[in-house]
Amino acid sequence: MRLIRDPAILALMGMQVTVWAGLFYSFPALVLHWQAEFGWSTAEIMGAFTISIAVYALGAPLFGRLIDRGVAPFSMPLGAVIGAGLLATLSFVDTLSAFYLIWAAIGATMGLTLYEACFAIVTRARGADARQAITAITLVGGFASTLAYPLTHWLAGIGGWRTAICVMAALVILLAAPLARLAARNLEAEARALPQSQSPDTAQSAPRPFVLRLPGYWAVAGGFALAALTSGIVLSHLLPIMAAQGVSDDMAILAAAAIGPAQVAGRMAMMAAGNRMSALRIAQIAMATLAFGALMMAAAGWVAALVLAFGVLQGAGYGVVGIMRPVVTRDILGQRDFGAVSGAVSLPSLFLFALAPFLGAVLFDLAGYAPVLLLCMAAPVAGAALLQTLHRT
Repeated sequence: MRLIRDPAILALMGMQVTVWAGLFYSFPALVLHWQAEFGWSTAEIMGAFTISIAVYALGAPLFGRLIDRGVAPFSMPLGAVIGAGLLATLSFVDTLSAFYLIWAAIGATMGLTLYEACFAIVTRARGADARQAITAITLVGGFASTLAYPLTHWLAGIGGWRTAICVMAALVILLAAPLARLAARNLEAEARALPQSQSPDTAQSAPRPFVLRLPGYWAVAGGFALAALTSGIVLSHLLPIMAAQGVSDDMAILAAAAIGPAQVAGRMAMMAAGNRMSALRIAQIAMATLAFGALMMAAAGWVAALVLAFGVLQGAGYGVVGIMRPVVTRDILGQRDFGAVSGAVSLPSLFLFALAPFLGAVLFDLAGYAPVLLLCMAAPVAGAALLQTLHRT
């Protein structure tokens, strides 16, 4: 209940749902419109999303270090403003090269505004209490897809995809940017007001090992990266996969919209588990849920209604994995230099997430969506197995 009265956390809730809807989900929500208008292939279009997320991944450690140095009150609202401007610029695009350039630039603004930056400033200010705040933020952030898919579908039906993208840009600049400024200023003030012994900037007597050499780094980073591969493929190819499975447009939009509430439901179930289950075990269960969701999508070729089960399972698994990565990172690798460490842990996840749209498109062009869905089942199972090695650490 305390978090409901916390201005910084409330602001981050509103900011995250808006920037995720605008900067991220607007791409998969409008991909079919771009294919229809420009005639670009699936691989050509998804290559832009891959580059966007690759830029996001490359910037994550740098942006994390900047937040460690106290620049979040400037960088987070700036990212929202620039991202909104780039979204609006998409409405003038008529060449594939311009499309790629704009999405590459949007990738940098994702690094300044999405969950990695948000989690870094919250952990910097709240330390061991960050898990509760992160969970509250992502409970609301989970509704981003529920906002993006129906809203863009409706707007595109009224005035075309250009109208839809401009409205999403307006939401980001009018809502997300001022909320980011408010939240980051308050949380950075909290971090600077911490007692010297608790301050994240306090010098340590022992030198910090290079991040890649920290015990457990590769198991944490690799496990979550494999889960990210499935989420990246599914979220970017969501509507094309369902179309290939013979699912109607209305059923597809309903299943896509179900992902957001399912994220919230999954996170609430995680909160109910409380301290009775370790963060590692919760992460493994969430990864298994992702794999089962991909199985339901594959079965939708025979029973179309199973896409609703897919939407629930994908949303629940994706939502919980998103929370567990910073929590497991802090539990295994510590809080010191958390922004930089978290950025380094997220780097493999974001790279595979970036590769996922293009990889899925190539596999689809070669053999249809059957091998794509098989990969989506296998990858999170392998990720859960990799995290299992940490139980012995």
